[in-house]
Amino acid sequence: MKRNLLLAGILLTISAVLISACGTASPTQDPNAQITVIAQTVQAQLTQVSLLTPSATPTIPATATPTMVPATDTPSGPTSTPTKTLYPTYASGGVSGDQSKFSQDITIPDGTTLTPGSTFTKTWLFVNTGTTTWTTNYKLVYFDGVNEAKNNALSVNLPNDVKPGESVKISLDFVAPSSNGTYTSWWKLFSANGVLFGDPCSIVFTVGSTASTPAPTTSVVLTSTPIP
Repeated sequence: MKRNLLLAGILLTISAVLISACGTASPTQDPNAQITVIAQTVQAQLTQVSLLTPSATPTIPATATPTMVPATDTPSGPTSTPTKTLYPTYASGGVSGDQSKFSQDITIPDGTTLTPGSTFTKTWLFVNTGTTTWTTNYKLVYFDGVNEAKNNALSVNLPNDVKPGESVKISLDFVAPSSNGTYTSWWKLFSANGVLFGDPCSIVFTVGSTASTPAPTTSVVLTSTPIP
C-alpha cells in the first residue's frame, strides 16, 4: 500500500515539473538540463521505494524433534537357569558297543527333603549292558537341570574298569541350596571316545525348613559287581 502511494506521488511530481518547465522556461534554459533533473529526482524516489519494500523472509524448515526412547533395564545378577557345559552326543555311526542301564538310587532317593546348605553324597548304580569295557577314562557328567554338585563339579571319573555285564556305583558330593524349593539335576555316562551314552540318571530333592534326614550311609566303596 505504501509503495503504491509513493509511486503515485512520483508521477504527480514528474507531471508538475514538466508543466512548470513548459510554462515558465526562459529561452535561455536548456531543456536537456530540465530532463536530467527530472530523471535524478525519479531515480532518488525509486531508490527510496526499494528501501521501503520488505524483502522476502526465507522459510526455515522445521527441525524434527528426536523422540526419546526410554532405556531398557538390563537384568543383572544370577538367574535360575544354570550355565550348561555342552557335551557331544551320538552321531550317526557312533560307538554302538557303549551301552548302559541305570539300575537304582543307592542314596538320597528322589523327593528327599534337605536342610538349606547341607552337604550330602548321592550314589547311583549303573550296569554295563554293552560290549565294551568302561575304563577309568569314562565319566559321569552333568548335562541338564540345576548343577548343585560340590565345588560346581561337572564330572566324576569311574572308580575302576567295568566289563560288560558288570555294575558300578558312582558317587558325587552335592550341597543343598540356601533357598527353599525343589531341584533336579541330570547326569549321564560319557565315554573315552567323547560321546554320551546309555540311560541318564538324576537327583531330585527338596530344600525346606523341615528336612527329612536321609538314611545314614557309610563311605561308598566304588567297585564293579558282576551280574550273575
